[in-house]
This record gives sequence, C-alpha cells and structure tokens, in this order.
Amino acid sequence: MPERFKDITSSRHHGALRSEDELARWYFVLRSPLRLKIIRLLGERGPLPFKELKRELGAGVGTIYYHLSVMSDLIGQDEKKRYYLNELGMRVFTALRDGTFSSVVGAPTAIEKVLKFFLLSPLFRTACEDVKVGVPVALLIVLLGAFGCSQARLMPVLLFYIRTSAAGALELFLHYLGQQMLIFLACEGLSILFLRRLGGEHQLLVGLGVASLPLAIFPYIYMFLPYELSCRLLPFFHLWSILLVCSAISLGKGVRLDRSLPIGLALMFINMLVLAFLGLLRF
Repeated sequence: MPERFKDITSSRHHGALRSEDELARWYFVLRSPLRLKIIRLLGERGPLPFKELKRELGAGVGTIYYHLSVMSDLIGQDEKKRYYLNELGMRVFTALRDGTFSSVVGAPTAIEKVLKFFLLSPLFRTACEDVKVGVPVALLIVLLGAFGCSQARLMPVLLFYIRTSAAGALELFLHYLGQQMLIFLACEGLSILFLRRLGGEHQLLVGLGVASLPLAIFPYIYMFLPYELSCRLLPFFHLWSILLVCSAISLGKGVRLDRSLPIGLALMFINMLVLAFLGLLRF
C-alpha cells in the first residue's frame, strides 16, 4: 500500500475537507452513483486492481475507464497498477462518510436537466452498462431510422441526409444500415488516431446506435412537417447527432467528453468534405 494512502487514512486532519467550497469543485464527479461507488470502494478497501473494480461495479470496461478518467484528480495508480484514492480523493471520501457532501450535491438544476435530456445521459448510461438493455434499444433505434429513410425517400450521407427519387425502399433501408456501420468504423479509426485507445468496441457500437436517435427521428419529421421547416431543422439534428456521437465515444472508449469532442469535429469535417465532393452541400 502506498505510504501516502497509509498517512491519509491514519490522520483525521488530512481526512476531512477543509471547506464546502473545496467539495463543490467536485460537484459533477459526486453526481454519478457509479463514481460515488468507486470512491467508497477505494476508501473502504484500499488499492484495488482493475479486474476487482470491474467485478464489484458490474459495469463495462469502457464505462469504468471513462469514470476513472473523470476522477483522475482523485485517483492514482501504484506500482502494481492498483487504483487508490490520493490525498484529495481521501478527503472527498471522508466528506462522503461524514455526510458533508449531501449539503453540496443537491437536485439537478433546470439547465442540467435540459442538457441531460439532449445528451440522452440516462439512456446512454443504461445502454452501455447493461447489454440486455443496450443491444435491443440500439438495434430498435437503428431499424427505426432505416425504415424511416425507406419511407421518406431520404439517403443518409454519414450524419446528413439528401433527397433521392432513384433509390428504392429496400436500397435505402440497407444503405442506412451501411452508413451506421461506416460511422462506427470512422469513429473507431479516429479514436485510435486521436486517443490511441483500443478496446470497448461493443460499447461504442451500442452507444453509436443510441446516438443515431436524431437521425432515426428526422425522416418522420420530414414526412409530417412542411418541407421548408424540415430543411431548417436538419442542421440542428446534424449537430445533435455529433454531440451524441461524442458521448458514445466518451463512454465506449472510457475518456472524458472533452477528449472525444475533436473526434466529433473531425467526423463533421469529413461529412462536409464528402458532401462537397458529391456536390450535395445543399439539402
């Protein structure tokens, strides 16, 4: 066990947060039940290897790495690659144990609720952590989008849409599925390029399926709303899709959302290049 872990656990002075302001710095960290569980596990049991953390948490590899990445200022690794709470992490754990954190972490604000709604946070978390839920939900969303395209006569180009009268319903259905697989391969390749991160392919695939919800919804909006209005809404759905793709990469590859944003921007740039090459920048 690292010496600083022993020193912290043996001293009340180092174990307590000095003020609620210090605890408030970790407001969003403490909002996650899984991250709270990690803090309590490491605080109560000391250094743990990743395999044991995974067994105790019952979450996917990518999900756990994501939360550990978010908590990088609270957690360290010893020479045996075991995770432990550093000095700041132990002060947070002590505040949790003493009930200090409950006075700082209250109910979500209205803005946070809206942000979570648009980022599909609860759905993403459930889908990526529970395979029995995630796979059917992701598959249903993708099939919903494929069917919508076949009926609306819309052809997807990565995260964008163009109208077509030449392609048949079955061709559009299959083309949509192919584009979803292409998005997955692009995200996987960009993750290797930008993040040097392998693994988590299953969670990424499920996450991207969930992230395709805006693309799946748009064909139905296109069919039921006036053409001019649906055209104005398309860029919004495109940007929404990019944000959700970033969230999917964040959870699938176990990185913070800010580290996945360059991949989303790169994918958007590639999408624009493809549309420009095809002469289809206008809807």
